[in-house]
Amino acid sequence: MPIQVIDPTLELLDRKREMDTLSPFTVRHGQEEEERLDAARAYAGENEKHFVDYAADCVTQSVDAMKDIRRTQNYCWNVYNEVEPESYADKDQWMSRIVVPKPFAAVQFGAAAVKKAFSPNYLSISNTKNEAAAEFWEKWIEWQLNEQHADFKTIFTDAVTMGLAVGISMEMIPRWVKGKGLEYALVEPWKIHRDPDASSRDPQAGMFWCHQEWLDYFVLRQGEEAGRYFDVARVKETTGEDPEDPFMSKEAIRARKEMIWDDRSQYRKMILTTEFWGIVLDPKGEMLLPRATYTVAGGRVIQEPTTSPYRKLRWPGLAFSPMPDILRFGGRGLLEGVLTIWEAMNNIMCLHH
Repeated sequence: MPIQVIDPTLELLDRKREMDTLSPFTVRHGQEEEERLDAARAYAGENEKHFVDYAADCVTQSVDAMKDIRRTQNYCWNVYNEVEPESYADKDQWMSRIVVPKPFAAVQFGAAAVKKAFSPNYLSISNTKNEAAAEFWEKWIEWQLNEQHADFKTIFTDAVTMGLAVGISMEMIPRWVKGKGLEYALVEPWKIHRDPDASSRDPQAGMFWCHQEWLDYFVLRQGEEAGRYFDVARVKETTGEDPEDPFMSKEAIRARKEMIWDDRSQYRKMILTTEFWGIVLDPKGEMLLPRATYTVAGGRVIQEPTTSPYRKLRWPGLAFSPMPDILRFGGRGLLEGVLTIWEAMNNIMCLHH
């Protein structure tokens, strides 16, 4: 019996037509999923506070469990940037303050080796049943990942650089931009809160994944106009937001860029926004939704609970560790094992000088 071979270009055109005509937040559900979703949305309308508290509890759980890890990662980040050791603050004005320029070069050498591995034809796709489809998809993916589109080589190298420096890479979030194609957004690991029980090497493991950002009010309004959010005006007057995570404060974010946070423009209103993905439980611990996402800002739900729009992903973020830990998600940075040696080298150079 002859095997029917489907032209991959027709499959691609059908998928593009679907993406162009449907909202990216429109998901096709089964009957059970529809019933769960309707029940969850009704519950969110009656008890909005539960969804706000649930997202906050997940963030707090991750922050508390990773206090020591984040502190070490932050210190490794400062060492990578060759910031003076904290002990230098106790030096008198006449004392030497020499910093040995080694950590940055070590991490960049590793990142350069990774980037070099991406030859012009680093992709290889095989399909014994349909060789034409394999050849087509290989060319298509190469085109989408080239420098004019997703620029995967540069983006992946930047993600690896963070992983070598602090132990876990930048979060890579793929997205489809109409008129351009595939691109990746890089998010620093401090802004991602994973389930502490997430297993090693699996970025889709655990019960939840939360992404926090300080967003401008007008950005949230744009999301409302695009149909993603609702009633955004309720969060505009939010004041005195104090994130649970000390590494997510405005000052800490600015400090990692070696900048100083001061009063922003009077025309800009920044709002801490939490995007939740994962399993949603009710107050009794029963499951409301198995693969859900919603958004909270200023103590309000601004995106109603819905099922993950991705076919095979629970959440969009993907991260990895060049040197993974065996027991938990995340790993060890290239610099972590030499922190005390680097400080000793600095002190020896200062004494010698």
